Amino acid sequence: MKNLKKYILIALAVLFTNLSFAQKNLNPIQEIPCSTYTPDTEMDTFVGNWKWTSGNDSFEILLKKEKVFHSISNDHSCVDRIIGFHQYVKNGTIIESSLQHQNTNFAENLMSIYGYIVAPNQILWAGVDILSNGNHVKMELEYIDANHVKIKPLNTYPGTKLYLPGQTIPSSEITLPQDIILIKQ
Repeated sequence: MKNLKKYILIALAVLFTNLSFAQKNLNPIQEIPCSTYTPDTEMDTFVGNWKWTSGNDSFEILLKKEKVFHSISNDHSCVDRIIGFHQYVKNGTIIESSLQHQNTNFAENLMSIYGYIVAPNQILWAGVDILSNGNHVKMELEYIDANHVKIKPLNTYPGTKLYLPGQTIPSSEITLPQDIILIKQ
């Protein structure tokens, strides 16, 4: 009886491990078709490589639109999302960069910018990871014209954050440039 329980526990552990690793490598868009999908053409205006420069300082973002499963829905519907990568240079020194991951996709989870809504007034709402201090902030990117977008003042997310023992508590400082106009490259 004792050995039977042991074998059952081992079998369950192997089963859950296999299921976990199988899901980890699954690219949902390629494996399971979307039940519904309506492209969000308003996001197209933000797609591209944008850059701000002032002396030896620069801030560059690369934004792509990707079709992903709707995270709240269980019906396999798909939506468009903006994923992006950025590089911040201060006094000629790279402070932080995720541009080396620009050829990855949403499923690889290497983006530093994740946009999800284009407001009626041509503003993309997105989250940005500040790589140099571990902070995550809200960004509003305002569409000005085909060659210019503006990063409005960045804000931290309100509320209480949970950090488990051993996790580093990120700085709440916003170190990226803000209230700047970027030019399409």
